[in-house]
Amino acid sequence: MSTAGPVTRASVPSVRPDIRVRKIRGVLVVAVPEQAFELGETTAFIWKRIDGARSVERIGELLAEEYEIDVDTAVEDTIEVLAELVEYGAVRV
Repeated sequence: MSTAGPVTRASVPSVRPDIRVRKIRGVLVVAVPEQAFELGETTAFIWKRIDGARSVERIGELLAEEYEIDVDTAVEDTIEVLAELVEYGAVRV
């Protein structure tokens, strides 16, 4: 159920407007039409920075700053996470 092409550093992700997000016992839960899934700590960090304006690269830079990791590694991790969220149908790029 992909909602766009491949995720790249220059991609600008946005959350689909029909997606429901709830915080349950401290965990973010995302509900897409046919399934729901919990977001782990890093994925939740990325999710909260998806605003339809920031690029994947910028979100990766913020991830690197927050977790004190290499920027290139953080950007690659961000691409991987967002590709999964696109596949689930929760995010568009």
